[in-house]
Amino acid sequence: MMTTLFVQAVSAMLTVAAAQAPSEPPAVIRRPNLRVLTTVTESQLFPMMNAISDSLGVRCDYCHVRVSPDPAKTWSLAGGWVWDRDDKQPKRTAREMMRMVLDLNTRQFGGRMVVTCYTCHRGTVAPRRFPPLPPRDYSMIPDTRAPLLPAVDEVWNAYVRAVAEPARGFSTTILSATDDRSEGRHGTVEVIFKGADRVRFTSRMPPDGDTAQAITGESGWIANGSGSRALRADEIARVRRAAMRYRPVKIDRPANARLVGVEQIGSRDAYVLAIDGDARTTVWFFDVTTGLLLRERTTTETPMVPLQEQIDYDDYRRVDGVMLPFLIRFSDGSPFSTSVRVFTAIRHNVDVDDSIFVMPARPAESRRP
Repeated sequence: MMTTLFVQAVSAMLTVAAAQAPSEPPAVIRRPNLRVLTTVTESQLFPMMNAISDSLGVRCDYCHVRVSPDPAKTWSLAGGWVWDRDDKQPKRTAREMMRMVLDLNTRQFGGRMVVTCYTCHRGTVAPRRFPPLPPRDYSMIPDTRAPLLPAVDEVWNAYVRAVAEPARGFSTTILSATDDRSEGRHGTVEVIFKGADRVRFTSRMPPDGDTAQAITGESGWIANGSGSRALRADEIARVRRAAMRYRPVKIDRPANARLVGVEQIGSRDAYVLAIDGDARTTVWFFDVTTGLLLRERTTTETPMVPLQEQIDYDDYRRVDGVMLPFLIRFSDGSPFSTSVRVFTAIRHNVDVDDSIFVMPARPAESRRP
């Protein structure tokens, strides 16, 4: 019975995975030792593993074998992983727990990922069985009433007015920022826009070196020390979504958004707008007082656990009449990819050479190691 339900779960999740990234094959093609996550794409695999490890409060080496990491590099960059080895009992146990989660969600929730690792573990290896003692004093919890909410159009129009983007926009924009991450890593980011359809990102993060990505219309490329290649359609879509976060108005007009309530972001109340998609739900938080966007959170359904990505916008300042955030914090399920970007310069209508959007030539074959 459990085997049948497990097959049903995998089939249902395969449909979700295919809807999300139709041009990307499952990771099992390159990683044949995947036993449970056989429908997961390569781009989903490591974010999913990070979310699972964070749910249990452990690092990758709790389950996986690491041989001869580079002592000169930080823990997350030292390498030496032998992912397909099954030496450790926790890895074998993890597979059984994944099957249990898939089976439970199939039988009780129609294949939706309602129960996850975090549901029980809450950041510890041993699942939580009891609430903490002493219990909360319920007499001190005030009665709550549902707030009166404005229409979605009112929230959106307040946001557009607060940003004050000029009707004709800017011919070019160059944004320069520092990029601070965990393990004492510090780098820089530059984002360049030209016209309506060209954008280039350049990231410098020692010891990795420079990575550049660019899109022009429906095509794009990525280049680093290993060479350059064209971006796939799903990668272009991700770069385009990332580019929106640096525009004055950071989201497209939500056609089917729902205003679901008011939440507190730090010390500020925010209207919460949500849009449900086939495999992705996006939620935006708009400051009740200023109208500005404070937070964007995206939840992507995968075959095992939902993946969350959150972007916080802070320190808004007026530049050439437009309100722009000078601090953007990116976070997801991995402690190694959380990034705090503080902008040091934002310039509009400056000369930008078209050649920077052209993909550089790959290194000659003879220069490859």
